[in-house]
Amino acid sequence: MVSVIIPNYCHAPYLRQRIDSVLAQSYPDFEVVLLDDCSTDGSREVIERYRNHPRIKQIVYNDRNGGSAFAQWRKGFALTQGEYIWIAESDDYADPAFLERCVAELDADPACVLAHTLSRTVDSEGRPFGKVRHAGRPVRRMDGRRFVLRHLLRRNELYNASMAVFRRSALPAAGEYEGFRYAGDWYFWMLVALQGRVSTVFEPLNAFRRHDAATTTQGERTGGLYEEVLQILPAIFSRMRTAAPVRWALEGKQLCRLHRARRRFGRNEAYERLWSRWCETYRCDPLRRAWYRIYGALPDSMFF
Repeated sequence: MVSVIIPNYCHAPYLRQRIDSVLAQSYPDFEVVLLDDCSTDGSREVIERYRNHPRIKQIVYNDRNGGSAFAQWRKGFALTQGEYIWIAESDDYADPAFLERCVAELDADPACVLAHTLSRTVDSEGRPFGKVRHAGRPVRRMDGRRFVLRHLLRRNELYNASMAVFRRSALPAAGEYEGFRYAGDWYFWMLVALQGRVSTVFEPLNAFRRHDAATTTQGERTGGLYEEVLQILPAIFSRMRTAAPVRWALEGKQLCRLHRARRRFGRNEAYERLWSRWCETYRCDPLRRAWYRIYGALPDSMFF
């Protein structure tokens, strides 16, 4: 029923906890594929301990680094057969009830293409930090277009692949998202969600490990993340009939994010070139940013 793909690159310190948390799931019907992208840190030794485990369908080691997490995703999709897919990133871990709760939502509604839980953020040592917002609320079931506008574009609530399970039938074409390094997963979830409904389970059943080596952190530091967002925004808006005020506000949100990143990481040459490109694409950027702040203070019912 569920294919669990664990793509790993140099996460040996976290890998055993990740694999054990998958194998400990209370939901019984799943297969696991372990993929290693030519790690150099002893990950292979950890993985080999699970070679004969009955849940492990296949272990694949790349001869050379593929340079893309999404290439590993695609390989995992091809090697598995489950109706539902969980990309269990190798530096995260999960509560034993995670799969059971997500699968229940997908089983209950054939139009549901994506189910996700809340995440609690932990540091490199596994210590929790920050707050888990909205825990304890009833399950939210929402049309995918509405979910994309409110919960991926307005605020990205699906910020970690490990917190979601989705239908294989909703897989987007690899060429649509695979060319992105930093924001490809964000785009991937939007492409999946637009194909049906989305369920949110307000329980913190996933642990998302945030550390300096994370790809998103690197993308923010170098500006590469915002280079990709500049390409993704028009692509996703072209798929959805979005009212101009909503589009302007969502563009304004990304301009605000980029403005904060410029201040945080220094106004270096790369960031200044990037800022110029954004301002050339989205003219009157102060108006867009101001409109986003006004829009953010208004009730959702006025826009969605």
